[in-house]
Amino acid sequence: MNTDDITVGLILAGGEGQRVGRRNKGLLTLQGKSLVQHILERLSPQVDKIVISANEDIEVYQTLVPDVYKDLSTSVGKGPLAGILTASQQFDGNVRFMQVVPCDTPFIPSDLVATLKQALLSHPENEIAYAATALCDHPSIFLCKTSINHRLFDHLEQGKLSIKSWLFSHRTIKVMFDDELAFTNINYLETLAQYQ
Repeated sequence: MNTDDITVGLILAGGEGQRVGRRNKGLLTLQGKSLVQHILERLSPQVDKIVISANEDIEVYQTLVPDVYKDLSTSVGKGPLAGILTASQQFDGNVRFMQVVPCDTPFIPSDLVATLKQALLSHPENEIAYAATALCDHPSIFLCKTSINHRLFDHLEQGKLSIKSWLFSHRTIKVMFDDELAFTNINYLETLAQYQ
């Protein structure tokens, strides 16, 4: 591992789970494992370290990875960008890239990070690369240069809370993937049941 080129994976698991009966979505069970465990298995070989952003069940998540970060009190209720801000403030200066994945995408591809990173390295003027498929863009699945993270506090202070607003306030590149299934969102209990 090049210590000057570390990539951290950030799993976003801090949502309220409104569409799944206010249950902790990342801990929902799919084929005998939690959604977060599925992501860990797929993401771990692709990054140097994984951290989780969560606001509930912190101790449960810490049995999976040691670094679990709760939103700062000043950021509570500000959505996934608040989790990204809190987690990124813990990174060492040698972390160059951050791969963000929401906790409800258990089938992410094994070449996700490499493909997004190659897009950024091939087009160094860009700061963020996000995933897309023929049917849909997936802006919540993105790789960014951590050099932009210091701007996130001001972005949130301006009331801009959506991931899309963050992505498109930077130089961003869309990266196409062929596998629609790999980007399936488990947003509803009915969807979860379909994949059991």
